[in-house]
Amino acid sequence: MIVTISDAMRHSKSKFKRIIMVLMLVILCTACGTERPEHQPFDTGDEPKEQSENLTEDDAKIAKAAEKSIEADFEENYRILNRSIFDNSMIPWYNEETKQEIENYAESVKGDLVPVWEEDSIFPQGLVMEMEEVIYRSLNNDMNKIQWEEIEQSVYYETMRELGMEKWNPDLEEMKILFPELNYAGLERDSVYKAYREACGNEYCYDLFHIPTPERDQYVLAIDSGGTAGICYIYLMELIDGEFVPISEFETQNAGYGVVIQYEGEFYYIYLPNNYQLKIYDGIRIYKIGEDMEYENLLIKYLPYEYVWKNLYNTSEGAKWEEYLESIREEITSDKYLENGTDESGCSVYFGDEEKVENFIVPENERRYYSNEYHKIDFANIGIPVYVRKSNFYSSNTYTTWFLKCLFYLRDEDSIVELENMEIYPSAPPCDKVKLVQMWFKEMEGKVYTFCLYHVSDYNYMLNVVRLEGNEVNRIRTDILSPRRHFVLTEGEKSIYS
Repeated sequence: MIVTISDAMRHSKSKFKRIIMVLMLVILCTACGTERPEHQPFDTGDEPKEQSENLTEDDAKIAKAAEKSIEADFEENYRILNRSIFDNSMIPWYNEETKQEIENYAESVKGDLVPVWEEDSIFPQGLVMEMEEVIYRSLNNDMNKIQWEEIEQSVYYETMRELGMEKWNPDLEEMKILFPELNYAGLERDSVYKAYREACGNEYCYDLFHIPTPERDQYVLAIDSGGTAGICYIYLMELIDGEFVPISEFETQNAGYGVVIQYEGEFYYIYLPNNYQLKIYDGIRIYKIGEDMEYENLLIKYLPYEYVWKNLYNTSEGAKWEEYLESIREEITSDKYLENGTDESGCSVYFGDEEKVENFIVPENERRYYSNEYHKIDFANIGIPVYVRKSNFYSSNTYTTWFLKCLFYLRDEDSIVELENMEIYPSAPPCDKVKLVQMWFKEMEGKVYTFCLYHVSDYNYMLNVVRLEGNEVNRIRTDILSPRRHFVLTEGEKSIYS
């Protein structure tokens, strides 16, 4: 059960009273055995009785003092540990200068532009390679921009404008020609998006494209689902007798600033797919507009295939961990533990020297989580184990990225006490802060060290190693992890989260 610190003290008292009573009996028997030969003449008299009573009083005083000492130790440990040790005080030295250094390093190690194209692809080689260049040139953080004022100035929009995207987005005057009824809708000059909603009859329509063809006029409508997950529906429609008739459709996980372009006589819908875990634009998807556009699509991503480490800060203690870090580099940066853009199922939690415990039950957590697994280790180096529950958290909203949630507990024989103030991310961390995504513990030379892995930006990560002494944080070493990349093309994939 979870109890308060006062409850824990009460349970601790009962436990230690039982221990002390047993101790007293042992002391009493030992004392009686040594005194009996000297006082045989008084075996039936009063003096031995008085001595026995005096011994009991002394033992009671010893027991009470021991109990108070143990209570004080437990309260002191609770006081020391029940603090926000793992908040941003763990990395107070991280600032804009550090962030810029990481981004510069990432740019230097990403590799040269090596275009990739499949010969049997239905997509033109020139278009594919132009999109690959957009991604490559955008790794200076342009692809991570989510505000319109920023994305409008990006390499992506610059290229789409060069490919004529604006030609297929009718302005308000063109909309009134295509849909004469809009002349009577009282639309303001700058309300073209309201005109799109009025024309298609859907309040969630956020974009409309007009594609004139020799046989018939077609329209591409982009409609939001209205939910927090960001799912959007892209429809190819034909206007017949004033009604939109669907030809084909597909779903996307996010709007991604989709546009229509024409390339070598064919029309394409292009948008920026969103990485669900990291909430970054990490590629480009192209749909060939037509009756089979759901299946005629190409996803282009520029993904990590290995990580290059750079040490930013080190101490003599930190240098001792070089061999250990070398041994885990491939494992900790694999798809199993790091978000590399290849696996939508999410990452596993990484462990070091933490010891898995059995029969440790927190009822409210069993109801809240599918799994309820705990490990223990004295990571604060104060001689008392702390019980840890770690889990990954992924949010469906637009901005909250993958982060690690951790709960911490102290335990005695009869109770479990939560260290509420030590909890890592009781609520979603701010969007503009680095996020803790893995944390584990390793012991060396009698001390336990804490390894904290943070997501910084794009596919760049930072490892911070500290040694805790109670609530004191000692920085041991810091490394950044940036990827070498290659293009990965996936054609013809049908997915609602594409």
